[in-house]
Amino acid sequence: MNVSATLAPRSDLASVCREQLDAMVRETAGIESAAVVTGDGFELAAVLRHGVSGNKLAAMTSSLLALSEAVVEELNMRGCRNVIVEGEAGTVVMIRVPAAGNDLLMSVLCRENAVLGSVLYAARACAVRLGTLLAPPG
Repeated sequence: MNVSATLAPRSDLASVCREQLDAMVRETAGIESAAVVTGDGFELAAVLRHGVSGNKLAAMTSSLLALSEAVVEELNMRGCRNVIVEGEAGTVVMIRVPAAGNDLLMSVLCRENAVLGSVLYAARACAVRLGTLLAPPG
């Protein structure tokens, strides 16, 4: 699906997304980076720490969420809410942006000492705000 054609010009989408990502990273302890990506694995907007590739993060987010959704469907678990990957030096949370008519995903990177509940709360709240802001009128 062509997200930019469905919702708004790409620069407008990117601007709205970046503003929300900036606020989440700034206001949530432990979050270092965040990105909104398309379902087919392309970066739309990102706030990334040095050394993080937005293109690679977008591709991995798309792939991991697609795989996780297939697992959940196969096991009759009724919808994948998010994917959490915990490493020794940090955690990545991947979540779908719940807006009608789009295929956007969000990835949030946090430090190893971040409170996962706070990160999940902030990520879900940001995704819902984005979904509301980006939903087609009507």
